[in-house]
Amino acid sequence: MSADLIVEARGIVNRFGDVVVHDGLDLALARGTIMALVGGSGSGKTVLLRSLILLRQPDAGSLRLFGQDAIAADEPQRQRLRQRIGVLFQAGALFTGLTVLENVLLPLREHGAVETRYLTEIGMLKIGLSGLPADAAHKYPAELSGGMVKRAALARALALDPELLVLDEPTSGLDPIGAAAFDRLIAELRDLLGLTILQVTHDLDSIWHGSDTVAFLARRKVLAIGSAAELSRRDEPELVAYFREGRSAAFVHELASRQA
Repeated sequence: MSADLIVEARGIVNRFGDVVVHDGLDLALARGTIMALVGGSGSGKTVLLRSLILLRQPDAGSLRLFGQDAIAADEPQRQRLRQRIGVLFQAGALFTGLTVLENVLLPLREHGAVETRYLTEIGMLKIGLSGLPADAAHKYPAELSGGMVKRAALARALALDPELLVLDEPTSGLDPIGAAAFDRLIAELRDLLGLTILQVTHDLDSIWHGSDTVAFLARRKVLAIGSAAELSRRDEPELVAYFREGRSAAFVHELASRQA
């Protein structure tokens, strides 16, 4: 494995009973890349994420994370690998009975990563990195807007200084201005912190403007990988339907008009 690959999945098989979700799936994610994982409903994006962050053992195949064999690793080794991955779950998944700061501090307390006297300072730093104002730290999730919930969840995902940041629909439910701001924040954090980012998204702006490369899931595998522009020119029926028909066609037409 190249030292520049954060994720290297080969021949991954995921099945539930007789239903095969992935069959011989390959995926490589280079250090410092922002990759969008896209595909139609039922293509197995979330199942693949769960396998990559070690929440589900693939039924077959190999997986290397940060150069280490994640399949052969024992549970303590897998736990150490998980700590190098920050996850922003869909809809934030914040604990509603905890304040933003308490949510951010939870992984730090759980893993004993920081001395108690430094916890609040570190937590406030993560909240600041997420773009939230300092006074949001003591608010509860129900007191936050949708965009602020996303940023609070991002702050928690950054708590353990991850090398790989995994985002599940990070801009869903946000207005176009908020979604664009979140995309810019992710790019800034990539550059500032040296992160590698894998995001599942249906947001066309995020796919075209917020990602370096796009991995398209279809036929139980990664059917194609490349920039959004490259994938939009390919002739596989699934790619034509996704990138050149319906809302995507209108988006691409508008994009071309702006660039003309």
